[in-house]
Amino acid sequence: MKLTETQTGVVRLDGALTMDSVADTQLQLDKMLVNGAMTLDFGGVSHCDSAALALLLALRRRKDARNIKLSHIPASLYGLARLYELTPLLELPPETRS
Repeated sequence: MKLTETQTGVVRLDGALTMDSVADTQLQLDKMLVNGAMTLDFGGVSHCDSAALALLLALRRRKDARNIKLSHIPASLYGLARLYELTPLLELPPETRS
């Protein structure tokens, strides 16, 4: 998983967000979140599994969770969130289909 700050406060995630990559991704995000509000752009996520849900839950548990916005959530992640009935808890933005 590659994280790139594309503009101030926007971090793009590229690659697979799976059990193999989520721990390192969370460490990187924790370091980046020290700087304040952030939008996480999932537009480059090629594959995700339930570990991605665990990452989102961990982000929502943070005391500064309101400063974290999500964008370009993959349909597969929405599907997992619905399957586990976590959509309201994760406060995902409305799903859009192209």
